[in-house]
Amino acid sequence: MAISGRRVAGEGGEYKMKISNVKKEEDVLEFTLEESTTAFANAIRRIIMSEIPVLAIRDVTFIDNGSALYDEVLSHRLGLIPLKTPVRMRADTEVKYTLVKKGPCTVYSGDMKSSDSKLAPSDEKIPIVKLLEGQNIKLEATAILGTGKDHAKWQAAIASYSIDKDKFNFRVEKTGAMDPERAVVSAAKVLSGKAKELEKLAK
Repeated sequence: MAISGRRVAGEGGEYKMKISNVKKEEDVLEFTLEESTTAFANAIRRIIMSEIPVLAIRDVTFIDNGSALYDEVLSHRLGLIPLKTPVRMRADTEVKYTLVKKGPCTVYSGDMKSSDSKLAPSDEKIPIVKLLEGQNIKLEATAILGTGKDHAKWQAAIASYSIDKDKFNFRVEKTGAMDPERAVVSAAKVLSGKAKELEKLAK
């Protein structure tokens, strides 16, 4: 983790917050935030889960759905498929996906096609629906940027922490849109932006 072991300068030049005990697994980041406050730690946790924009499917147009599942059920499943989200994207970005399959087969997230491979589903083996002989599915979907405040499908990561005296032991697990390290850094940037906005308003 790039911020491992760093301290943050406090007012007057003294150093306060520190990150230690960094452990990175495939999908999980663990670290200890020291010399901080419960309010700050909880702010980071909440921002990770609710205020970092990520891509998720919002609208689905069915051209043909001969599967055993209703359109609404398939739309919900598609919306919960994690999509890779680049670092810099315009807030009004819309990404188009198509899905065309004929049975018999199992339709997976990797069968969704986009004009930009960088915005493909983060996991290609998520099952969507099973098609029998003679069943077809053809649809078009649109993904937009959103946050966890609006729906869980836009959560950038899952974050929690335990308290050990004045230390906060964080666990951040990725949902698929981005790595947990990026989620932590993005949360810090969001919080910093809020502080700067308040500073402007207070002048």
